[in-house]
Amino acid sequence: MRRHPLVDVGLLLITFRLAGLAGRYLLQPAGSLAARLALFLPAAASHAAALLIVVAACLAVAAAMPRYAYAVTIAACAGFAILMVAGQADLTVSAITGAPLTPTVFRTYRGLHVVRSKEFLEPLRANLGVTLGGTGAFFAAIAWMAVLVRRGDGWGRPTCRPLRLIVVAVSLIAADALVPWPVPPPPIEVAFAREYLHLDEVHLRGSEAGAIADLRRLTGLPPSAQWVGDPYPLVYQPARTPMAAARRANPPDIVVVMVESLRAQELSFVTGADESVTPNLDALAIRSVVFPRYISNAFPSAPSVLSFHCSAWPHRSKEIITDFAARSFDCLPARLADLGYQTIYVGADPHFDNQDRWLSRWYAKAVDLIAEGAPGTDRQIVSRAMDEIRRHEMAEPNRPLFAFVSTYSTHYPFTLPDDAGEQPVNREGNLRAQYRQTLRYTDRELGRLLEFVRQRRRRTSVIVAGDHGFYVDLKHSSGLPENDNVWTAALIAGPEDLVGAPRRVAAAASHVDMMPTVLAMVGDDRPTASLGSDLLGPPRTGARTALAIRAGGVRLDHDGQSAIVDARTPNVLSTRLAFPIPTPTATLTPTPTLTPRQLLDWVDDWSYLVEQNRVWSDRLLGATPASSTRR
Repeated sequence: MRRHPLVDVGLLLITFRLAGLAGRYLLQPAGSLAARLALFLPAAASHAAALLIVVAACLAVAAAMPRYAYAVTIAACAGFAILMVAGQADLTVSAITGAPLTPTVFRTYRGLHVVRSKEFLEPLRANLGVTLGGTGAFFAAIAWMAVLVRRGDGWGRPTCRPLRLIVVAVSLIAADALVPWPVPPPPIEVAFAREYLHLDEVHLRGSEAGAIADLRRLTGLPPSAQWVGDPYPLVYQPARTPMAAARRANPPDIVVVMVESLRAQELSFVTGADESVTPNLDALAIRSVVFPRYISNAFPSAPSVLSFHCSAWPHRSKEIITDFAARSFDCLPARLADLGYQTIYVGADPHFDNQDRWLSRWYAKAVDLIAEGAPGTDRQIVSRAMDEIRRHEMAEPNRPLFAFVSTYSTHYPFTLPDDAGEQPVNREGNLRAQYRQTLRYTDRELGRLLEFVRQRRRRTSVIVAGDHGFYVDLKHSSGLPENDNVWTAALIAGPEDLVGAPRRVAAAASHVDMMPTVLAMVGDDRPTASLGSDLLGPPRTGARTALAIRAGGVRLDHDGQSAIVDARTPNVLSTRLAFPIPTPTATLTPTPTLTPRQLLDWVDDWSYLVEQNRVWSDRLLGATPASSTRR
């Protein structure tokens, strides 16, 4: 008696998935063959086990309903085809964006939009040969599946019992669990099942006390600061100083401009290139504190914006802005509002990735041009921002202002707005030229805003930073936190008594450092959960570091070097020069001993605190000297 056709079709499904895994873990990543095999084998075991369980379940249904065995087989084959697509899409999306396909991704980026977006489709187009090869393999598998079903004569009692497949699957799972080194992410089937069954929480490798101690050593403390306590273990009480009290008595206005997809590689004030497309940012840099080695803690915008606002790293696998909206975080606009500031946001389309869920918590007034039906161009954004600042000055001229302006036009695919007044360059084969043309347009509009702010009478500090970078060569898109997607830049300009003299700071810096920097500017010395360090003051540890977290990998910058762990090879730590710009040798210190496990443990320990809601409580602000300045 021949075996049931579902067994043959199931084996075809598993073979198709293993081929995709071979490409993902054996061919794509760097590292020795032994290191890649150490990842491929457990990945193959976990994926094969998951699919064997699916095949066993279908066989069990067919055996229980012999009259409908053919219909069950057809339905199962359709399901297997979907799993072929889903499994390969999961591997492809994670290779391009760093984030595997999970319910979190679908919730954050409006469902199937994530696989219909240009950010996903254009890299596929750029790698057309591989894409067509994979598509052809899929249709060949579907055709062979149809042949297996049509010629199958094992419709009676199956010779391969479902229990046998379950035993094999359990054996593979047990073998995978015995692997002592970090292993790749679970199959998409397991990821969905774990999340819907609430089994996807982070588990600490050691004790909670040990994890907290490790995180505290990583972040360090500002001079004379003290940890507040164990319930919220990363909250600290800054030192109380006369300078802080003086700054609270004369608080400056703060204007932040976050530039969409600001690539540091295209900024002449960072790279020293002769040809510049950002003359207004260049002029600002001359009178600013410049941070040329500044990175985003995440990619894309949603986790980047949260890191900037709340001095918080991303979760290891979920989107805080989507999945942990009920958790408490120590966020800059809310703190400033408590100090008497008027808080205003101006941008376009923040609902795309759920940023709008947080804007009402952060800002007294949030302007979304797209939601209002207005064009979401940088000219419109800048004009509206200036209008809002003028309204504030007329209504409450003595009240300090925190304004956050989020640009939009340099978002991929870098389409030059109609109000630019010029013809767009030819995009075909020249995405970088299109980006630079759009960046020049954005810089021109920012010039209007910067000049407007400069002419104001009130003491004002200006911060300009990119939310992240972006690729201009889609053939090299990656899920890792690499320079193309996280290297941006930051500028801080303002009164010299607040920011000091213009200068370049060569140390590592990132979004989480901005909140403690602004808190120091305004004299807010209340307890804080900031993970970063005041960029204008002494570092919290011996040397400044910057941590970037993506589902595709983790990166730690330290003294001009980057230590990176690729999620495809979590047992390998690669160290490289962080940026292709000179690093003054006087600032270099030896890179501390670091292992892949230690770096990943830091990320897991932080994610654990997020899940346990032990990052922050608003009660920690309490009745402090700073709170007496509320208005």
